[in-house]
Amino acid sequence: MMTGNRRRRGVVAFFVVLLSTAIVRAGDPALAEALYQEGKRLAGEGNWAAACPKFEASYQADKTLGTLLNLADCREHLGQIATSWADWNEAIERAKASSDDRLEYITGRRDKLTPRLPKLEIVVTRPAQGLDVYRDGVRVEPGAYNSPLPVDPGMHEVAVRRGAAVLDRRPAAAGEGATVRVELDLAAIDQAQPASSAGAAGSFRASTADSPGRSQRTIGFVVGGVGVAALVTAGAFGLVAISNKDDADSPDQCFNKYCSASGFENAERADKFAQLSQWVGLGGLIATAAGATLVLTAPSAPERTAGGASRIGIAATVGRSGGGLIVTGRL
Repeated sequence: MMTGNRRRRGVVAFFVVLLSTAIVRAGDPALAEALYQEGKRLAGEGNWAAACPKFEASYQADKTLGTLLNLADCREHLGQIATSWADWNEAIERAKASSDDRLEYITGRRDKLTPRLPKLEIVVTRPAQGLDVYRDGVRVEPGAYNSPLPVDPGMHEVAVRRGAAVLDRRPAAAGEGATVRVELDLAAIDQAQPASSAGAAGSFRASTADSPGRSQRTIGFVVGGVGVAALVTAGAFGLVAISNKDDADSPDQCFNKYCSASGFENAERADKFAQLSQWVGLGGLIATAAGATLVLTAPSAPERTAGGASRIGIAATVGRSGGGLIVTGRL
């Protein structure tokens, strides 16, 4: 047995649903009527291009059958045959649902357009994972492949994409009553342009080939920046070494080459940081000099390698007696 609270909640839920349905159905009739009347005025003047957006906005504000009929008629006048045909089909369904006496008229208008429909068939001979087909910027579902589908007359574009990258573009001119076919071998397109890091590397090589001087200067600034950072670090190590050396030389730490335990530790730390400062500083000097050389010698005109792309190699070398950077290649 339903309790009083449950009964009241059921009644409230019913009226909420009823009110929501009424709001959805009502839309904004005042706005819709104003736009509809403006559309009718423009259509009466033969200004179909301006009338259609008014009818469309009116229909979005309040989806009445009469507005939909005017929108379908307007689009037909603009030559948007497939779009108008879809509007007439929607109107047929709405007229059937409401037993509207205009059903026969609407069906006749739809049927007159049917033989005039241009169609575009995207024939995919071999699919490929990761590739998508787009028609006029809208993704085509695989289920729509190999089927002639209505389109408006005029030029259309079929594109093959991998993510945001466009791999292939095909124009398609659709005429009234004709079917145009665009054949795509997605597997072949995928094999011709495989997804790999080689594409990114090729883009980098092409970019450096277009501006060799800029690429060399960029590398020079990077190498020089590393060198300057190393010099700063070497200076910091040197200050630590000096501080530890001063501690070790104090009378209570070391005297006549005899050191206490703490003095001995300070002396060892001073020696270690002094060596670090020396090696890091040497590397910083070499990197700074190499960076400056790259910046100052950057060419102002392209000088290609035999392969047509700019190539630079930088390698570090470290030995018992020193270290450095080796720069090879041509820009």
